[in-house]
Amino acid sequence: MHHLLRQSSRQIPRLSHNTRRITILTHRPNQPSRPSPTPNHPRPTTLPSQSHPSPPATPQRTISFLARLFGSFSGPSPERKMAAKQKAQSIIDKGGVAVFSKSYCPYCKATKELLSRVGAKYEVLELDQIDDGAAIQDALQEITNQRSVPNIFIAKEHIGGNSDIQALGEGNLKSKLTSAGAL
Repeated sequence: MHHLLRQSSRQIPRLSHNTRRITILTHRPNQPSRPSPTPNHPRPTTLPSQSHPSPPATPQRTISFLARLFGSFSGPSPERKMAAKQKAQSIIDKGGVAVFSKSYCPYCKATKELLSRVGAKYEVLELDQIDDGAAIQDALQEITNQRSVPNIFIAKEHIGGNSDIQALGEGNLKSKLTSAGAL
């Protein structure tokens, strides 16, 4: 049985903090392997290896990341900036409830859940799912001095983000929503 696992006699290099150990087992296919070392079966040899890359991102997040990355090098054209600002402003000017959001954001989700729970009618623009989302987010920063999402408007009034709408409390929120015709 000693021939099932064999330990290498060569010197193993010291691992740096960014490498992993891999275990190399040598055994015969028809022999059962043992889960832990015994006196007759010493620990197997470990060698350093490259760390494994993280699992691939979803295509949507990858595209969004690349759009932000390459968009930050050149920035949107003046025409695209103006179009994004006009689009954001037209959504705000409708006068109801507008939520500029990102589909994966937990704070955006909490805001949408609150508005749904109180029965509000609201418009959501998921910035990570549209081509001009980054430009609209830039425009919102110009309009409100807030770059983060969610970016919430009720009756053309900038409310702020999730913590701001949660801080209103249901009573004040319902009052604002009623005034905006969103209840």
